[in-house]
Amino acid sequence: MYFKEHLPDPILRPFVQAYWAAEFNGQGESGHVQSVIPNGCIELIIHMTDDHCFLSREASDRQTSPDYTLIGMYTQPYEVHFSSRVEVFGIRFFPEGISHIFGIPPSEFTSTYEDSTDVFGKVMADFCEQIRTTIAVKDQLALADRFLLKQYEKNGKDFDYVQLAAEYIRTENGMLDQEQLMTHVPISTRQLQRAFKDQFGITAKEYMRLARMNAIQKYMHCPDVNFLDLAYDHGFADQAHFIREFRHYTGSAPRQFMKDRKRFIVNV
Repeated sequence: MYFKEHLPDPILRPFVQAYWAAEFNGQGESGHVQSVIPNGCIELIIHMTDDHCFLSREASDRQTSPDYTLIGMYTQPYEVHFSSRVEVFGIRFFPEGISHIFGIPPSEFTSTYEDSTDVFGKVMADFCEQIRTTIAVKDQLALADRFLLKQYEKNGKDFDYVQLAAEYIRTENGMLDQEQLMTHVPISTRQLQRAFKDQFGITAKEYMRLARMNAIQKYMHCPDVNFLDLAYDHGFADQAHFIREFRHYTGSAPRQFMKDRKRFIVNV
């Protein structure tokens, strides 16, 4: 798998984590399957060729992914199936970025995927088509910056308590409790819980768990990682708790995950 990230314009960085270009299933194997680990973000995936992957919605049969796929914020791993090489350009949004840039709460597509043109309309279709027909990466990045900055000028909010809370959770890698969070957000616990759920589709506590798992995943490429130390450093009561949490978000125990690393797609 080829994967390369690029930073957006500084104005967009509170809302867009990265632009990225990737090639999946480079050998073109039929029946190739990878599991995507949830990262607390939302992905816009633009297929650069007519070769697509296959996705499922809950219990439905697998379907060909839309040309311009919007992947909502998942809280458990999901499978992507490939029958050929797939080349994509992606934009990874922090969840509040969707609200600030497009004026739409990400709760509308939590734990599912949508055709981005159904969600955002013709303006998104036109932008994605421009990206798809642009060859040079630097030109794709410039197009993305211009488009998102223009949308942000139209839809950006002056202040957002949910954004403030989400940023603090990420800064602390999810290693805080509700009381600590509330010392940084000047509204009541009930107001924040309701606003977080309304905007993100998940609770602040669930988002903390996702942020902590992201921090853990940054160590999982190290061959000599010490799981006891990793559990302790990330606030788990014991190794058993760490293993249960890791299995919840990856579908695999930590050691098996390390052994089968190529089966997983991890973007953090």
